[in-house]
Amino acid sequence: MGLLNEIGSLMGNSQPQGAPPPGAPDPQTFQNMVSNAHPGILSQVFSHVAQQMNPQDYASHMSPPNGGGNPLSSLGSGGLGTIASALLGKLTSGGGYNSGSLLSRIPGLRTTDPNQMDANQVASVAQYTQQNHPDLFGQAASQVGQQRPDLLHSFLGKAGLAIGAAALASHFVKTDRQ
Repeated sequence: MGLLNEIGSLMGNSQPQGAPPPGAPDPQTFQNMVSNAHPGILSQVFSHVAQQMNPQDYASHMSPPNGGGNPLSSLGSGGLGTIASALLGKLTSGGGYNSGSLLSRIPGLRTTDPNQMDANQVASVAQYTQQNHPDLFGQAASQVGQQRPDLLHSFLGKAGLAIGAAALASHFVKTDRQ
């Protein structure tokens, strides 16, 4: 299957429900792309994702309207901790924040201990970072992708994955041509 078809499947252009057709892409395609990318490239790609995502759309992903659930709530403490640690680590090391300043700047944040944060607090930190520090968001997403690529869908959302898949595919196409 061609690269464009694989990207299309990542963006949600899928076949009707039922058995996948012969030659359908492996659902691990994006995770494989992330796993095979250099960490510096991933950081650039995910910083680009953060800059391209509409903040209101990302907020809707993290807090869906009409009573939809926070996509991070199904991850469990291990997944939440991975995302929270990456975001908080980047904000404190690269953003010059300390625990107190983060607590006062990010609405809904009650702790800076990643192991004590609930899904809503992690979502608040993600939204704040995406809106105010897209480069740090990209670095955090890169770290999450390297550690647990399975968390990226919940973390970035469908739009973020589509932007990321296109950017990664573009990188791999450029690399193949050289």
